[in-house]
Amino acid sequence: MRNLSGKILALCLLALLLLAVTAGRTTKKSLASKDKSPYSLRLRSPAAVVVDMENRVILYEKNPTLQRSVASITKLMTVLVFRELTVDLDHPVIIQNHDRTSTASNFPVGNSYRLIDLLHGVLMASDNRAAMALARATGLSVEEFVSRMNDKAAQLGLWDTRFADPTGLKEENVSSALDCVKLIETALQDTLIAQISTKKEYRCRSTLKKRPVTLYNTNRLLSHDDMQILGGKTGFIRRSGYCLATCVGDRNGKKIAFILLGAPSNTLRFQEMYKLIRWTSQNYKLAIS
Repeated sequence: MRNLSGKILALCLLALLLLAVTAGRTTKKSLASKDKSPYSLRLRSPAAVVVDMENRVILYEKNPTLQRSVASITKLMTVLVFRELTVDLDHPVIIQNHDRTSTASNFPVGNSYRLIDLLHGVLMASDNRAAMALARATGLSVEEFVSRMNDKAAQLGLWDTRFADPTGLKEENVSSALDCVKLIETALQDTLIAQISTKKEYRCRSTLKKRPVTLYNTNRLLSHDDMQILGGKTGFIRRSGYCLATCVGDRNGKKIAFILLGAPSNTLRFQEMYKLIRWTSQNYKLAIS
């Protein structure tokens, strides 16, 4: 009887040991799955999306259709409409008083610059005065130009998008992360826009006074030479928070769009974008960096 009780006790202990081992394995598996989950990113930005542009597949999403103010991401549409209406980029334009905005500018009033130089100012330095001058150079009023921007948005099927001015300074310039994917994809189909938006630095001079201007790109991703940045645009006003739309290529020819809207700070905007790029690269086996 005593032997039988001992055997039963031994079997019970063995069963408990097996359960503990199984539970440990299950916990490890669940933790591994959690690392791959989108929730493991814990982004503070209220909206973000990652899209494989070749296969039209969403790789990550957080409030992808939430309509938000997008600040200077607006300028991607500004340059698209400008490019459709303007051919001669060497044409000089004098910066006028009504090109002024509430922000500082690299282009002083009374100086003359080629349109190609102003285009660099818009895409690289996000210069608002340059954006107003480009819109004026088309021969349209600001209202007519903005109407063209909204017509183009409708043509592209950007149903969450509405523009209020060419600069993005007005908080009524709104879009969604998913619409921003289509916007940057369309913009980067223009080779010139893609080339300019990936330059780190650009130098030019006013055509009359020969005043030198040096422009620097606001997209900090370009400082990482191990990353193939195909284009991008930053944006910020108080209402929008810090925004970034960019496209990254991998060594196998894939193109991935990354959109981040509403980061609480400039530093966090790029930290969260790096985190998003790393997470996507690891979980989808992409050769991004």
